[in-house]
Amino acid sequence: MPMQVIRRIVAGALLFCGALLGARELQRQASSRSAKKSLMGLALALCAVGVLISQT
Repeated sequence: MPMQVIRRIVAGALLFCGALLGARELQRQASSRSAKKSLMGLALALCAVGVLISQT
């Protein structure tokens, strides 16, 4: 399997996981107003790494 295909698969998986985590966090924040630790930063980081990998 060529390296470019592996990079695209990894980038897609990171973007997908980041989007799912971000959507879950937004839903959790909308339903609960408590000051729990947010995973939104992690979701954005996953998406950013996925985009960077897909650009190379």
